[in-house]
Amino acid sequence: MKLRKLHVLFLIAVMFILTACSKERNTLTVGIMTDLDSIPFMVAKQQGYFSDYVKLEVYQSPVDRDSALYSGNLDGSISDVLAVCLAQEGKFPVYATSKTNGRYGIVSGKDSEITSAKMLEGKEIGLSLNTVIEYVTDSMVTADGGDPAMLKKTSVPKIPSRLELLQNNQIDAVAMPEPYITAAGKAGETIVNTSDEYSINLGVMLFTKTATEKKTKEIREFYEAYDKAVEYINSTDPKEFMPAVIKELGLPDTALEVELPQYEKTTQPSEDQVLNAMKWLIDKGFLKQEYTYTDLVKEIK
Repeated sequence: MKLRKLHVLFLIAVMFILTACSKERNTLTVGIMTDLDSIPFMVAKQQGYFSDYVKLEVYQSPVDRDSALYSGNLDGSISDVLAVCLAQEGKFPVYATSKTNGRYGIVSGKDSEITSAKMLEGKEIGLSLNTVIEYVTDSMVTADGGDPAMLKKTSVPKIPSRLELLQNNQIDAVAMPEPYITAAGKAGETIVNTSDEYSINLGVMLFTKTATEKKTKEIREFYEAYDKAVEYINSTDPKEFMPAVIKELGLPDTALEVELPQYEKTTQPSEDQVLNAMKWLIDKGFLKQEYTYTDLVKEIK
């Protein structure tokens, strides 16, 4: 009888400990976008690699995503190095905790004569201003011997809206991430350049300073799940997982035809690319001071 009673007490104690441990887990709310960078995070969710406390929020506009971040509704988000710099400048401390793998490009219309980035001079291009999209656009125009200051840039925050403007011949060109580049190409639009051709990759996952201090365990486990998703994606036929990803992220059906990048496990962004992006912001007058690499990037251990 005593042994049975001790056994019951032991089980109660174990249940109490497990309950207490589960309560120690903080909810980790992360914003993702409708782009290639976000696919591993959605796959991690769909494959059950994330714990229940991870909550993903999908955004079509970087403006909406950043508003959610600054208002305290997100612990972290898919973003870019420029956003990290601007947040630091605005006294809203965040860190890039890993780089992501995406692709950006410039697309012109079906009947457009624009076939190189330099030919964008004097033309209207739709993009999201002060983001990696604008940085990549300027970099490609400069590399092609053009002057980015000669572009007529129009702010179109929502990515699907850019594609719609292009297809309706209401704009000369647009700058977009995948899978919208491929979608435009399949529709007969002209793919001018992509960031792959220039080895530009400024996409990052960022977390707020508060989250890196108070939710370190959750972020570390978040990345363990991400790495599992990367292994799965790189070794699996996209037809096995992309239909569900397309549905949940709200991607165009042509995303199934996009050549996915070779996703990398958790790693930090290149110091050269980070500092080059910061210099671009300083030159444009968006930053008043320089930051060191460690001011902007933090490894979660």
